[in-house]
Amino acid sequence: MKQSRVFTIKEQLKNIYSAAKAFVLLKRSKKLRLMTKPLKERIMLAVTSVNGCNMCSYVHTKIALKSGMSNKQIQELLAGNDTEVPEEEAVAVAFATHFADSEEQPDDDAIDRIIKEYGFKKAKLIFAACQMITMTNGMGIALDDFYHRIQFKRNKSSNLLVEILNPLLTMTLFVPFVIYQYIISLFPGTITFKEIESH
Repeated sequence: MKQSRVFTIKEQLKNIYSAAKAFVLLKRSKKLRLMTKPLKERIMLAVTSVNGCNMCSYVHTKIALKSGMSNKQIQELLAGNDTEVPEEEAVAVAFATHFADSEEQPDDDAIDRIIKEYGFKKAKLIFAACQMITMTNGMGIALDDFYHRIQFKRNKSSNLLVEILNPLLTMTLFVPFVIYQYIISLFPGTITFKEIESH
């Protein structure tokens, strides 16, 4: 896995809000069965591979194994290699990699491609899975950097404020944001993703 990305506090705040909206959308869409567990885990492993979160890599490797993925498939994804990805999921995984590479700013062509490949509803869920794991990457990387700091092996790209505030803000704000998003989702047309809605 490559060098971990350090998320700024501003980036993490945005990620928390986006992930809360994504969480509600994923939960409310479960009955549609558009997102399988293996696909969701492949997306999350692809994003984690780019962002370099060791903690998320460990957690999602265990979840991916339980979802039916082989150890080889998981290790290939974490190495940034998509050769073990089923053909029908390749576009989604490529989008997830691009989502992370572009620092949550995927280009219009990439968004158009997942809509064309999977349809609008499933494309929204792919986008949501990317947003969920990005938030946890931001928290996990900060915690990992703090752990290394107290071992006198600090990440020179990070700073103590980020390492303390990013996990604290995530743990403090995520649940209230989810509650807020759930309440507004009860009104038709309120849970949207502007990045996709414009297409």
